[in-house]
Amino acid sequence: MRATKILSTSILACTLAGMFASCKKTTVDVVASNELTKDETSLVAAAGFNSNWVEKRGEGSYLIEGDMLLSKAQLQEMAGETPAHNFIVGDEEHYRTNYIVATPTGSRTITVSLGSGFPAYYSTALDNALARYNSYGLKISFQRVSSGGNIAITGANLTSSGGGCVLGQASGFPTSSGNPSSGFTLSTSSCATTYLNTVDKADEVIAHEIGHCIGFRHTDYKRRASCGPGAGESAGSIGAIHITGTPTNVSGSYNSWMMACTNGSPAFSGDDGIALNQVY
Repeated sequence: MRATKILSTSILACTLAGMFASCKKTTVDVVASNELTKDETSLVAAAGFNSNWVEKRGEGSYLIEGDMLLSKAQLQEMAGETPAHNFIVGDEEHYRTNYIVATPTGSRTITVSLGSGFPAYYSTALDNALARYNSYGLKISFQRVSSGGNIAITGANLTSSGGGCVLGQASGFPTSSGNPSSGFTLSTSSCATTYLNTVDKADEVIAHEIGHCIGFRHTDYKRRASCGPGAGESAGSIGAIHITGTPTNVSGSYNSWMMACTNGSPAFSGDDGIALNQVY
């Protein structure tokens, strides 16, 4: 995730456009990597992501659209899925992936843990984010645990070769077996903590990345309106299924917890509530 530029122009890595970046966004709009082979570029596109916004990492993984760190195996799995459920309604907003968290008994508790090395107020931010999700009475609920959560939040000094201040990186979306993504990384760099200097800002980024872990794509994925001019994301085989009852043609200033670039507010909008209740 990244943060929007606050001065003039302006993802999934958190950055504050113009100065810093946040987990939904980063200061640089598009990160192009000249290290990828043609086959790797095609793989990223086939998995449903912007192949012009990807960095190849030394550990054999790929930083996608600024805030999603995926392995080659994950990309191959996504690219291999049949697009049977890949319904795209022109310019409509609020989307989920093909796979969501399964609730075979009608309800499910997802545990979330916060690693060490974060400012103390991140703990409050996580509690607030989980309480806000739980306030909707969904089929899934969240419970904080001290370690080993179904969604584990870890810390690392995240960087981007394209510049900007990376706030966080998600590890993917729900799996075909119906489990949430295993978690995400929040940056412990001085740049990130300078932007994420309040409970609300940390809350916003944490809630956004949890959204990805349970199957929500960017509300403005089609055009990334919150980040300013630039390429949108494709649906690919991972899916971008429009959520019934949510609006169309959102603007860059539209408030949603899953907008591609942050606005500094952790609040869920009324339409976010509709999306959460429709899916869970």
